[in-house]
Amino acid sequence: MPLRLTLLEDLLLRLNLLPAPLLDTPLAPGIAKALITACEVGIFDALSTHPLPLNVLAGRVHCDPCGLQLLLHVLVETGYLRQKNGVYRNTHLSQRWLTSGSRFNIAPYVVHSPDIVTIWNHLPEIVRHNKPAMRMPYEDDASVPQTQAQLERHYAGLAALATVMGREPIARAHVPANATALLDVGGSHAAYSQLFCRKYPNLHATIVDIQPGIEAGLRTAKESNMEERMSFVCADIVRDDFVTAASMEGQFDVVLYFHIAHLLQPDVNEAVLAKVARALKPGGVLIYVDQVTDRGYYMRLAALMVQFMALTMKTVGGTCYPFATVKHWLENVGMGQVQQYRMLTPLATMITGVKQ
Repeated sequence: MPLRLTLLEDLLLRLNLLPAPLLDTPLAPGIAKALITACEVGIFDALSTHPLPLNVLAGRVHCDPCGLQLLLHVLVETGYLRQKNGVYRNTHLSQRWLTSGSRFNIAPYVVHSPDIVTIWNHLPEIVRHNKPAMRMPYEDDASVPQTQAQLERHYAGLAALATVMGREPIARAHVPANATALLDVGGSHAAYSQLFCRKYPNLHATIVDIQPGIEAGLRTAKESNMEERMSFVCADIVRDDFVTAASMEGQFDVVLYFHIAHLLQPDVNEAVLAKVARALKPGGVLIYVDQVTDRGYYMRLAALMVQFMALTMKTVGGTCYPFATVKHWLENVGMGQVQQYRMLTPLATMITGVKQ
Protein backbone atom coordinates (compact mmCIF):
# COMPACT_ATOMS: atom_id res chain seq x y z
CA MET A 1 0.00 0.00 0.00
CA PRO A 2 1.23 3.58 -0.60
CA LEU A 3 1.47 4.36 3.11
CA ARG A 4 4.78 2.80 4.07
CA LEU A 5 5.41 2.14 7.77
CA THR A 6 8.77 1.43 9.34
CA LEU A 7 9.21 -1.76 11.36
CA LEU A 8 8.91 0.28 14.54
CA GLU A 9 5.72 2.00 13.34
CA ASP A 10 4.22 -1.31 12.29
CA LEU A 11 5.01 -2.80 15.70
CA LEU A 12 3.45 0.18 17.50
CA LEU A 13 0.38 -0.16 15.32
CA ARG A 14 0.05 -3.86 16.11
CA LEU A 15 0.40 -3.10 19.83
CA ASN A 16 -2.37 -0.50 19.48
CA LEU A 17 -0.01 2.28 20.57
CA LEU A 18 -0.52 4.38 17.42
CA PRO A 19 -3.88 6.10 16.80
CA ALA A 20 -4.75 3.96 13.78
CA PRO A 21 -7.91 5.94 12.86
CA LEU A 22 -5.68 8.88 11.95
CA LEU A 23 -4.11 6.75 9.21
CA ASP A 24 -7.56 6.51 7.61
CA THR A 25 -8.63 10.09 8.39
CA PRO A 26 -7.25 12.52 7.39
CA LEU A 27 -4.01 10.93 6.16
CA ALA A 28 -5.51 8.49 3.64
CA PRO A 29 -7.74 11.13 1.95
CA GLY A 30 -4.74 13.47 1.83
CA ILE A 31 -2.59 10.86 0.09
CA ALA A 32 -5.44 10.21 -2.34
CA LYS A 33 -5.73 13.90 -3.20
CA ALA A 34 -1.97 14.18 -3.72
CA LEU A 35 -2.05 11.19 -6.07
CA ILE A 36 -5.02 12.54 -8.03
CA THR A 37 -3.30 15.90 -8.40
CA ALA A 38 -0.10 14.24 -9.63
CA CYS A 39 -2.09 12.37 -12.30
CA GLU A 40 -4.02 15.45 -13.33
CA VAL A 41 -0.93 17.62 -13.84
CA GLY A 42 0.98 14.80 -15.56
CA ILE A 43 3.90 14.21 -13.19
CA PHE A 44 4.21 10.47 -13.82
CA ASP A 45 4.03 10.81 -17.59
CA ALA A 46 6.63 13.58 -17.49
CA LEU A 47 8.99 11.22 -15.63
CA SER A 48 8.12 8.11 -17.63
CA THR A 49 11.15 8.18 -19.95
CA HIS A 50 13.90 9.52 -17.67
CA PRO A 51 14.46 11.28 -14.31
CA LEU A 52 14.24 15.07 -14.13
CA PRO A 53 15.39 17.80 -11.74
CA LEU A 54 12.76 19.96 -10.06
CA ASN A 55 12.98 23.02 -12.34
CA VAL A 56 12.81 20.98 -15.53
CA LEU A 57 9.92 18.90 -14.21
CA ALA A 58 8.07 22.06 -13.13
CA GLY A 59 8.39 23.41 -16.66
CA ARG A 60 7.13 20.18 -18.19
CA VAL A 61 3.98 20.11 -16.05
CA HIS A 62 3.48 23.92 -15.94
CA CYS A 63 3.69 24.24 -12.16
CA ASP A 64 5.44 26.61 -9.79
CA PRO A 65 8.64 24.85 -8.61
CA CYS A 66 8.06 25.64 -4.93
CA GLY A 67 4.46 24.45 -4.95
CA LEU A 68 5.37 21.39 -6.97
CA GLN A 69 8.17 20.47 -4.58
CA LEU A 70 5.72 20.25 -1.69
CA LEU A 71 3.68 17.70 -3.65
CA LEU A 72 6.80 15.79 -4.72
CA HIS A 73 7.85 15.38 -1.09
CA VAL A 74 4.52 13.64 -0.36
CA LEU A 75 4.87 11.41 -3.43
CA VAL A 76 8.37 10.40 -2.34
CA GLU A 77 7.23 9.52 1.19
CA THR A 78 4.32 7.47 -0.14
CA GLY A 79 6.48 5.48 -2.52
CA TYR A 80 5.33 6.87 -5.86
CA LEU A 81 8.57 8.75 -6.58
CA ARG A 82 12.26 8.50 -5.71
CA GLN A 83 14.54 11.49 -5.24
CA LYS A 84 18.33 11.59 -5.30
CA ASN A 85 20.50 14.70 -5.51
CA GLY A 86 17.52 16.82 -6.47
CA VAL A 87 16.50 14.56 -9.36
CA TYR A 88 13.11 12.81 -9.33
CA ARG A 89 12.11 9.54 -10.98
CA ASN A 90 9.11 7.21 -11.00
CA THR A 91 9.17 4.12 -8.84
CA HIS A 92 8.26 0.78 -10.41
CA LEU A 93 4.82 1.20 -8.82
CA SER A 94 3.99 4.46 -10.58
CA GLN A 95 5.72 3.48 -13.83
CA ARG A 96 3.54 0.37 -14.16
CA TRP A 97 0.18 1.70 -12.98
CA LEU A 98 0.17 5.46 -13.61
CA THR A 99 1.86 6.21 -16.95
CA SER A 100 -0.03 6.44 -20.24
CA GLY A 101 2.57 4.35 -22.06
CA SER A 102 1.95 1.34 -19.81
CA ARG A 103 -0.68 -1.25 -20.75
CA PHE A 104 -1.52 -1.41 -17.04
CA ASN A 105 -2.28 2.31 -16.75
CA ILE A 106 -5.12 3.06 -14.30
CA ALA A 107 -4.45 6.81 -13.98
CA PRO A 108 -7.81 7.63 -15.68
CA TYR A 109 -9.60 5.75 -12.90
CA VAL A 110 -7.57 7.62 -10.27
CA VAL A 111 -8.66 10.92 -11.88
CA HIS A 112 -12.27 9.66 -11.84
CA SER A 113 -12.13 8.73 -8.14
CA PRO A 114 -13.31 12.13 -6.75
CA ASP A 115 -16.67 11.42 -8.41
CA ILE A 116 -16.85 8.24 -6.32
CA VAL A 117 -15.98 10.22 -3.18
CA THR A 118 -19.02 12.38 -3.93
CA ILE A 119 -21.14 9.25 -3.63
CA TRP A 120 -19.59 8.49 -0.26
CA ASN A 121 -20.75 11.86 1.06
CA HIS A 122 -24.23 10.27 1.23
CA LEU A 123 -23.22 7.24 3.29
CA PRO A 124 -24.69 8.59 6.58
CA GLU A 125 -28.10 8.82 4.84
CA ILE A 126 -27.82 5.22 3.65
CA VAL A 127 -26.85 3.93 7.08
CA ARG A 128 -29.73 5.76 8.75
CA HIS A 129 -32.49 5.25 6.18
CA ASN A 130 -31.35 2.47 3.77
CA LYS A 131 -32.72 4.38 0.75
CA PRO A 132 -31.01 5.65 -2.43
CA ALA A 133 -29.73 9.20 -1.98
CA MET A 134 -28.54 10.21 -5.46
CA ARG A 135 -28.57 9.26 -9.13
CA MET A 136 -25.78 7.97 -11.32
CA PRO A 137 -24.35 10.55 -13.80
CA TYR A 138 -25.78 8.77 -16.85
CA GLU A 139 -29.26 9.35 -15.47
CA ASP A 140 -28.73 13.13 -15.75
CA ASP A 141 -28.92 15.38 -18.80
CA ALA A 142 -25.83 14.52 -20.84
CA SER A 143 -26.00 17.85 -22.69
CA VAL A 144 -25.01 19.78 -19.55
CA PRO A 145 -21.24 20.54 -19.74
CA GLN A 146 -20.60 19.49 -16.13
CA THR A 147 -22.37 16.17 -16.70
CA GLN A 148 -20.48 15.67 -19.98
CA ALA A 149 -17.16 16.12 -18.21
CA GLN A 150 -18.19 13.76 -15.43
CA LEU A 151 -19.30 11.10 -17.91
CA GLU A 152 -16.02 11.39 -19.83
CA ARG A 153 -14.08 10.82 -16.60
CA HIS A 154 -16.45 8.00 -15.66
CA TYR A 155 -16.12 6.03 -18.89
CA ALA A 156 -12.39 6.70 -19.28
CA GLY A 157 -11.81 5.46 -15.73
CA LEU A 158 -13.92 2.35 -16.21
CA ALA A 159 -12.21 1.56 -19.50
CA ALA A 160 -8.76 1.81 -17.91
CA LEU A 161 -9.79 -0.42 -15.02
CA ALA A 162 -11.45 -2.94 -17.34
CA THR A 163 -8.39 -3.17 -19.55
CA VAL A 164 -6.23 -4.02 -16.55
CA MET A 165 -8.59 -6.07 -14.39
CA GLY A 166 -10.46 -7.79 -17.22
CA ARG A 167 -7.61 -10.00 -18.33
CA GLU A 168 -8.25 -12.74 -15.78
CA PRO A 169 -11.96 -13.38 -16.45
CA ILE A 170 -11.33 -13.26 -20.19
CA ALA A 171 -8.50 -15.76 -19.84
CA ARG A 172 -10.68 -18.12 -17.78
CA ALA A 173 -14.03 -17.79 -19.53
CA HIS A 174 -15.01 -20.65 -21.82
CA VAL A 175 -16.09 -19.36 -25.23
CA PRO A 176 -17.44 -21.92 -27.71
CA ALA A 177 -14.83 -22.79 -30.35
CA ASN A 178 -17.11 -21.77 -33.21
CA ALA A 179 -18.33 -18.53 -31.59
CA THR A 180 -18.60 -15.55 -33.93
CA ALA A 181 -21.08 -13.19 -32.22
CA LEU A 182 -20.67 -11.53 -28.82
CA LEU A 183 -23.17 -9.20 -27.13
CA ASP A 184 -21.87 -6.77 -24.50
CA VAL A 185 -24.87 -5.59 -22.46
CA GLY A 186 -24.29 -2.15 -20.99
CA GLY A 187 -20.76 -2.43 -22.37
CA SER A 188 -20.28 1.35 -22.86
CA HIS A 189 -16.48 1.79 -23.11
CA ALA A 190 -16.20 -1.57 -24.98
CA ALA A 191 -12.93 -2.43 -23.23
CA TYR A 192 -14.12 -5.94 -22.38
CA SER A 193 -15.34 -6.50 -25.94
CA GLN A 194 -11.99 -5.35 -27.23
CA LEU A 195 -10.16 -7.87 -25.04
CA PHE A 196 -12.44 -10.71 -26.15
CA CYS A 197 -12.08 -9.80 -29.82
CA ARG A 198 -8.33 -9.65 -29.47
CA LYS A 199 -8.25 -13.15 -27.97
CA TYR A 200 -10.80 -14.66 -30.39
CA PRO A 201 -10.12 -13.47 -33.97
CA ASN A 202 -13.47 -14.74 -35.30
CA LEU A 203 -15.59 -12.77 -32.84
CA HIS A 204 -17.63 -9.71 -33.74
CA ALA A 205 -18.90 -7.69 -30.76
CA THR A 206 -22.16 -5.76 -30.45
CA ILE A 207 -22.23 -3.25 -27.60
CA VAL A 208 -25.58 -2.02 -26.25
CA ASP A 209 -25.69 1.13 -24.14
CA ILE A 210 -26.93 4.71 -23.95
CA GLN A 211 -25.40 7.36 -26.21
CA PRO A 212 -22.67 8.71 -23.86
CA GLY A 213 -21.45 5.16 -23.29
CA ILE A 214 -21.44 4.41 -27.00
CA GLU A 215 -19.32 7.50 -27.65
CA ALA A 216 -16.75 6.09 -25.20
CA GLY A 217 -16.96 2.69 -26.92
CA LEU A 218 -16.39 4.23 -30.35
CA ARG A 219 -13.18 5.78 -29.03
CA THR A 220 -12.04 2.37 -27.78
CA ALA A 221 -12.83 0.77 -31.14
CA LYS A 222 -10.85 3.43 -32.98
CA GLU A 223 -7.87 3.36 -30.62
CA SER A 224 -7.66 -0.46 -30.81
CA ASN A 225 -8.18 -0.57 -34.61
CA MET A 226 -11.27 -2.75 -34.15
CA GLU A 227 -13.90 -0.55 -35.74
CA GLU A 228 -14.79 -3.29 -38.23
CA ARG A 229 -15.26 -5.85 -35.46
CA MET A 230 -17.49 -3.79 -33.19
CA SER A 231 -21.07 -2.61 -33.69
CA PHE A 232 -23.03 -0.33 -31.39
CA VAL A 233 -26.73 -0.25 -30.54
CA CYS A 234 -28.07 2.78 -28.70
CA ALA A 235 -30.59 1.62 -26.11
CA ASP A 236 -31.39 1.75 -22.42
CA ILE A 237 -30.90 -1.85 -21.30
CA VAL A 238 -33.43 -1.41 -18.47
CA ARG A 239 -36.24 0.48 -20.22
CA ASP A 240 -35.89 -0.71 -23.84
CA ASP A 241 -36.56 -4.09 -25.41
CA PHE A 242 -33.30 -3.92 -27.33
CA VAL A 243 -33.49 -7.59 -28.32
CA THR A 244 -36.67 -7.14 -30.35
CA ALA A 245 -35.83 -3.64 -31.58
CA ALA A 246 -32.45 -4.70 -32.98
CA SER A 247 -33.57 -8.18 -34.13
CA MET A 248 -31.21 -9.92 -31.71
CA GLU A 249 -33.37 -12.92 -30.84
CA GLY A 250 -31.15 -16.02 -30.66
CA GLN A 251 -28.27 -14.34 -32.50
CA PHE A 252 -25.37 -14.53 -30.06
CA ASP A 253 -22.91 -17.21 -28.95
CA VAL A 254 -21.68 -15.23 -25.95
CA VAL A 255 -23.25 -12.48 -23.86
CA LEU A 256 -21.38 -10.34 -21.33
CA TYR A 257 -23.11 -8.96 -18.24
CA PHE A 258 -20.09 -7.24 -16.70
CA HIS A 259 -20.43 -4.95 -13.67
CA ILE A 260 -24.08 -4.18 -14.32
CA ALA A 261 -25.83 -6.09 -11.53
CA HIS A 262 -24.58 -3.92 -8.67
CA LEU A 263 -26.29 -0.89 -10.21
CA LEU A 264 -29.77 -2.44 -10.27
CA GLN A 265 -32.43 -3.80 -7.94
CA PRO A 266 -33.06 -7.60 -7.94
CA ASP A 267 -36.24 -7.55 -10.02
CA VAL A 268 -34.64 -5.24 -12.57
CA ASN A 269 -31.59 -7.50 -12.88
CA GLU A 270 -33.79 -10.51 -13.54
CA ALA A 271 -35.79 -8.59 -16.16
CA VAL A 272 -32.64 -7.49 -18.00
CA LEU A 273 -31.17 -11.00 -17.80
CA ALA A 274 -34.37 -12.34 -19.37
CA LYS A 275 -33.65 -10.12 -22.39
CA VAL A 276 -30.06 -11.34 -22.37
CA ALA A 277 -31.19 -14.97 -22.43
CA ARG A 278 -33.44 -14.29 -25.41
CA ALA A 279 -30.48 -12.92 -27.34
CA LEU A 280 -28.45 -16.12 -26.83
CA LYS A 281 -28.45 -19.09 -29.18
CA PRO A 282 -29.27 -22.48 -27.57
CA GLY A 283 -26.03 -23.60 -25.97
CA GLY A 284 -24.76 -20.03 -25.87
CA VAL A 285 -22.79 -18.82 -22.85
CA LEU A 286 -23.66 -15.98 -20.52
CA ILE A 287 -20.67 -14.57 -18.62
CA TYR A 288 -21.56 -12.56 -15.53
CA VAL A 289 -18.85 -10.58 -13.70
CA ASP A 290 -19.52 -8.54 -10.58
CA GLN A 291 -18.93 -8.38 -6.86
CA VAL A 292 -20.45 -11.34 -4.98
CA THR A 293 -20.94 -10.82 -1.27
CA ASP A 294 -20.81 -14.41 -0.01
CA ARG A 295 -17.78 -15.58 -1.94
CA GLY A 296 -15.14 -17.24 0.26
CA TYR A 297 -12.52 -14.50 0.08
CA TYR A 298 -9.01 -15.52 0.96
CA MET A 299 -7.67 -11.96 0.86
CA ARG A 300 -8.76 -9.28 3.31
CA LEU A 301 -8.41 -6.58 0.66
CA ALA A 302 -10.82 -8.37 -1.67
CA ALA A 303 -13.40 -8.84 1.07
CA LEU A 304 -13.14 -5.19 2.08
CA MET A 305 -13.55 -3.95 -1.49
CA VAL A 306 -16.65 -6.06 -2.09
CA GLN A 307 -18.38 -5.03 1.13
CA PHE A 308 -17.49 -1.40 0.54
CA MET A 309 -18.89 -1.62 -3.00
CA ALA A 310 -22.14 -3.04 -1.63
CA LEU A 311 -22.45 -0.09 0.74
CA THR A 312 -21.49 2.46 -1.91
CA MET A 313 -23.91 1.17 -4.56
CA LYS A 314 -26.82 1.32 -2.13
CA THR A 315 -26.42 5.10 -2.38
CA VAL A 316 -27.51 5.05 -6.04
CA GLY A 317 -30.16 2.36 -5.76
CA GLY A 318 -28.14 -0.81 -6.29
CA THR A 319 -26.05 -3.15 -4.17
CA CYS A 320 -24.04 -6.38 -4.44
CA TYR A 321 -25.62 -9.82 -4.31
CA PRO A 322 -24.74 -13.32 -3.05
CA PHE A 323 -24.12 -16.16 -5.48
CA ALA A 324 -27.41 -17.86 -4.61
CA THR A 325 -29.35 -14.80 -5.76
CA VAL A 326 -27.48 -14.59 -9.07
CA LYS A 327 -27.91 -18.34 -9.63
CA HIS A 328 -31.65 -17.96 -9.01
CA TRP A 329 -31.88 -15.17 -11.60
CA LEU A 330 -30.00 -17.13 -14.23
CA GLU A 331 -31.97 -20.33 -13.74
CA ASN A 332 -35.26 -18.42 -13.82
CA VAL A 333 -34.42 -17.01 -17.28
CA GLY A 334 -33.48 -20.39 -18.72
CA MET A 335 -29.78 -20.74 -18.00
CA GLY A 336 -28.28 -24.03 -16.83
CA GLN A 337 -24.85 -25.26 -15.69
CA VAL A 338 -24.45 -22.16 -13.52
CA GLN A 339 -20.96 -22.05 -12.07
CA GLN A 340 -18.97 -19.64 -9.92
CA TYR A 341 -15.22 -19.09 -10.44
CA ARG A 342 -12.78 -17.95 -7.78
CA MET A 343 -10.37 -15.36 -9.19
CA LEU A 344 -7.28 -13.56 -7.96
CA THR A 345 -8.72 -10.27 -9.21
CA PRO A 346 -10.01 -8.61 -6.01
CA LEU A 347 -12.78 -6.64 -7.66
CA ALA A 348 -15.04 -9.37 -8.95
CA THR A 349 -16.33 -12.92 -9.22
CA MET A 350 -17.16 -14.61 -12.53
CA ILE A 351 -20.34 -16.67 -12.93
CA THR A 352 -21.29 -18.47 -16.13
CA GLY A 353 -24.39 -20.18 -17.43
CA VAL A 354 -25.38 -22.01 -20.60
CA LYS A 355 -28.71 -21.44 -22.35
CA GLN A 356 -30.76 -24.62 -22.24
